[in-house]
Amino acid sequence: MESARDKYTGEIIDAEQLWSMNSVNDSEYMCIGCIASVIPCSYLPENKVRAHFRIKDKHETDCDIDGDERLVKRALKQRVTTKDGFPGKFPNRLVLRDARPVTGSNGSPAVSTASNGTIKNGSDVLSDARRERRWAANTIRPICRTFINFPFDRDLSLAIPGIAANTYQRIFLCLNRDKVVKYNEPNIFYAPIAWKAPASDDNQIEIQLSYGEWKDRKLVAPYRLRVNWKNWSAAKRNYISKDIEISRLESIAAKNSDSKKKGWLFFIGRQDEEDLALFHVDDHRLICCFVVEMVYPPRPTGSAAKK
Repeated sequence: MESARDKYTGEIIDAEQLWSMNSVNDSEYMCIGCIASVIPCSYLPENKVRAHFRIKDKHETDCDIDGDERLVKRALKQRVTTKDGFPGKFPNRLVLRDARPVTGSNGSPAVSTASNGTIKNGSDVLSDARRERRWAANTIRPICRTFINFPFDRDLSLAIPGIAANTYQRIFLCLNRDKVVKYNEPNIFYAPIAWKAPASDDNQIEIQLSYGEWKDRKLVAPYRLRVNWKNWSAAKRNYISKDIEISRLESIAAKNSDSKKKGWLFFIGRQDEEDLALFHVDDHRLICCFVVEMVYPPRPTGSAAKK
């Protein structure tokens, strides 16, 4: 499972976020679609595969996780939004909280309470979440996953601090494939990661991308992303380095197996004023990688394009 729900706060946690946590409580998570407990897996620094969640026992009979998976499968081929709206749940805004909720004496987050002061259990948290069709993401990862999973529905609303655009389609911008250009507006930028391992030291890690300036069929000035992690914790550094390295290796394996999947790097960063091929990022929540086959719906032509 790629994601789980925090039993205490109702927050959706992507498995890769476990890499950025100083400690992980194995009993803190449940399925997104029901109250069945799930176990975090492969989140330790020495693990060589991508972090994920595993169901502990079995899903509840009313679990709708399969319905979500079927919706994504259909959405990769066609538009799923109808006149009644979007049929699923999706993040419609980015809210960067400085920290997770304060923990209790046992190390678990402080529990949610109802308006009457009673402590909410897993069923209450799930019930609240099911009523909330649109929710706030604390990193760009679930937002990027929505962009990937619903290519025909990218007119969904989205609010990102500092970005004027207000839909998925207009907020996401792929870097220019074959030349280095100046970008005047902030966006969620994305491009394929290079197979070359990133260079890092105590102050930063620099990731090379596969797009940029080409000459004589050679990439002579690739776009690069420099992540300033000088004051980061070891856990946050691990989050970025693990995500990049595992995605890089998965991308190589996909190419060798003739898969159409690529490793795509997404980020919100500032372009260097002197070196336009270089971008800077200072926050681990504003960068992520996915190894997927990117789907682009055909552009409307003729009269349809004028509507």
